[in-house]
Amino acid sequence: MTKNYIAVDLGATSGRVILAKVSGEALEMETIHRFPTPLLQIGGKYYWNIYSIYDDIVKGLTIVGQRGVKVESIGVDTWGVDYVLLRRDGSAILPCYAYRDRRTQAVI
Repeated sequence: MTKNYIAVDLGATSGRVILAKVSGEALEMETIHRFPTPLLQIGGKYYWNIYSIYDDIVKGLTIVGQRGVKVESIGVDTWGVDYVLLRRDGSAILPCYAYRDRRTQAVI
């Protein structure tokens, strides 16, 4: 019996949606959609373009869905150092600063 899993891997320069098929002791992985994770420079500050990243994740998931693949679960792996503060309604308080912005130089 084959089970299918989705991995969303978000790196500093690119992301990808991967379909992993597990059957017995065999693992087969297929990159479904690869995309850039672009930075925006606005007023001398660097931000992640989270809306573009979100759209690309949805595009990859849509491709899997169009294939009619039954998925057991989805996992997301990120660079894990950036964050977005949210209001109670889920809207962003500020844009998502990128760790590559100069404001982090003193921390590193």
